[in-house]
Amino acid sequence: MIDFQRIIQFVLDYKKSIIVLLAIVMSIGGLQTLRLLTVDNSLGIWFLEDNADYQEYLTFQKEQGSDEIVIVMIPTKNVLSEKHVSKLKQLHQSIDTLSYVQSSFSLANAKYPIYSNRQLFYRNIYQADRSRESIEQLLNDLPALSRQLISPDKRFSFFYLRLIPANQLRNRSQLIEHIGNIVENTVGESHVSGAPVLGEAFNKTIYEESVFFAVLSIAVILVLLLFLLPHWHYLPIALACIGLPVSITFGIMTSMGYPLNLISMLIPTILMIYSVSDFIHIVNIYHIHRKENPGQAKSEQIKNALQKSLKPCFYTTLTTIIGYLALVLSPLPAFKSMGMFTFIGLMIAFCLVYVIAAIGFTFLDETSLHSNVRKISISAITRRVNYWTSHYNNTILGIGGLVFIFGIISIFNIEVSTNSLDLLGKGKVKDDLEMIEQTLEGSIRLQLNISSGDSSELLTRDALRQLKDFQEKLDNNPLIAHPVSIVDFQTFLEGRIPTFSKLNSANFEKIFQENKGESNAFFSLMSDDLSYLSININIKELPTKDLKPLLQSIESDFKITFSEEEYHLKIHGFSPIFVQLNYFILQTQFRSFGAAFIISFCILFYFIGQFKMSLLALIPNLLPLFSAFIVMHIFGIHLESANAMLAPIMLGVAMDDTIHLINKFKYYQNQNLSVTESIDKALNYTGGALFSTTISLICGFLVVGLSGVASVSSFGCLCAFTILAALLADVCFLPALFKRLIKSP
Repeated sequence: MIDFQRIIQFVLDYKKSIIVLLAIVMSIGGLQTLRLLTVDNSLGIWFLEDNADYQEYLTFQKEQGSDEIVIVMIPTKNVLSEKHVSKLKQLHQSIDTLSYVQSSFSLANAKYPIYSNRQLFYRNIYQADRSRESIEQLLNDLPALSRQLISPDKRFSFFYLRLIPANQLRNRSQLIEHIGNIVENTVGESHVSGAPVLGEAFNKTIYEESVFFAVLSIAVILVLLLFLLPHWHYLPIALACIGLPVSITFGIMTSMGYPLNLISMLIPTILMIYSVSDFIHIVNIYHIHRKENPGQAKSEQIKNALQKSLKPCFYTTLTTIIGYLALVLSPLPAFKSMGMFTFIGLMIAFCLVYVIAAIGFTFLDETSLHSNVRKISISAITRRVNYWTSHYNNTILGIGGLVFIFGIISIFNIEVSTNSLDLLGKGKVKDDLEMIEQTLEGSIRLQLNISSGDSSELLTRDALRQLKDFQEKLDNNPLIAHPVSIVDFQTFLEGRIPTFSKLNSANFEKIFQENKGESNAFFSLMSDDLSYLSININIKELPTKDLKPLLQSIESDFKITFSEEEYHLKIHGFSPIFVQLNYFILQTQFRSFGAAFIISFCILFYFIGQFKMSLLALIPNLLPLFSAFIVMHIFGIHLESANAMLAPIMLGVAMDDTIHLINKFKYYQNQNLSVTESIDKALNYTGGALFSTTISLICGFLVVGLSGVASVSSFGCLCAFTILAALLADVCFLPALFKRLIKSP
């Protein structure tokens, strides 16, 4: 402790130089953030580079055509009019010249096959000199293709463009905006969606939410501080404690090249509310110490008060940090970076709050601090709570026991599922997606590749018959829309040209192999070497809990139709990768919570020094988590990408109040007071700080709960509820437990 006082004395001696240094560091951090901050919510933030499935997905995008598809639904009075198709052709001309576009597809360039002189030719479905009836007949004969070109009521036509793979795109937000401008200038106002558009909408939402959280957090904290601080003169010091850690942390993060994402956008709000919590504890101790020792020199008051606060604040910060640092064990890169930079930010915040408080206290006018100490008195509340924990001991412990029981039951009834729509804020992009999916019945494309196990021919009539049966099963699945494969063109030719159905397998294979490059290139029907045949299907944006059974049903239909010994199925696209989030989320919970639990208990045991008391102190810290699980079960809140970090983080937060309370409990026990007297006095002494920090934390996380992104909003609300439950567990259940199970010395 002598070393600590020397450090504080050094800070006081060189405070002017330190102020200048902190101002420079804060400015550099702010400038770096403004200059380098980027937003990335792409698939890469959820998968490590060495993940085999992720690498296979990137290879698929590179070799077989990206699934980064933009869908444009264009309203029109006459979908088959020459005027409308002329606009589509203009759009093709403008879009196809873009270096980042692989291909485009619409009614203007859709083709159908013609068989003549033992050769296969492809002609445009729409031709100006062709009658409307003829065009409609062609579309009717190719129903799966037609359904993706025009809506059933013929009020909309669809235009598709395929971008190069996402990991090759640079400045994607500008590219998507450019595409949107081209579409609007060519065909007028339309509904636009697809993976690239949704990805940029996610990024835009994240940026806007980050700014919203920062501004609203500051406003809420300002209002809170006016009520929670002993005097408003402490307010400027508190604001410095808030601003510096955020600026420095983000300066470090952006300088290291880490972008902002769905998870890391919470870092500023988290740092703000924890900085405020530590500062409130320090201020309350300093304010009381100053009143109790009026004759002491100001520098001694500051050093002694900060020394009193160091031990409990250090351990509470340590348990909080452990909760975030445990996220580094997650297999998800987004959680790893969140854990790492929140850990760095909290360490910076803890150190700076003492430096800033020490310097700030020297500028306070002592005479002005003699006014009303607290605007809201909670002494009556703590006295009432102490009465309850003594006289209704069994009831409180019984309620806690029920929470444990129902919490455990709830754990096994919470579904693990991430809904990508919950990651998207309200607005035009979400409205367009819903309209397109309602009309087109899907916005995500999957490619099903069927290969032969023994390298036998795939374009035989027997293989194509099985492919047709498989496609029909897919078409009957209500979650799958408009499967397209070579079977559609085979059926079309056999229906129109009787001689085509009489071809033998060798000629049939030769004809398709020689002419496959001229077909609708937007759909992959077969590989260049005929090692596989493909079926392209559309599905809607589905939560992972529905997506996994869908993929399993596709595999089941394949096994029923094809012999597994002769043929193999591979499902390519974003969805098979996305569904793995369920597994990674569970890994995050078990790894991160397990590590946080073990380390936090070790810290608690080291702090308390008694195994039995440490074990009893740990129990109230589990109650808030079980309460959160009960709420999740009752309201049907899934365990998903945002709230997957709830358990380890909230465990650390819950321990903060426990450590502050036990710190004073041990102090009074050392004065030979009974357990009841010790815990009651401890609550009376720390009650103000406990209630104040809890209120600030709750309000901070409720700011997150105001998010327009449903997933983030539920995380914020759950955190706020859990923090409230943690306070109740610490001031009610913990004293009742100690009074019942710990004997007085």
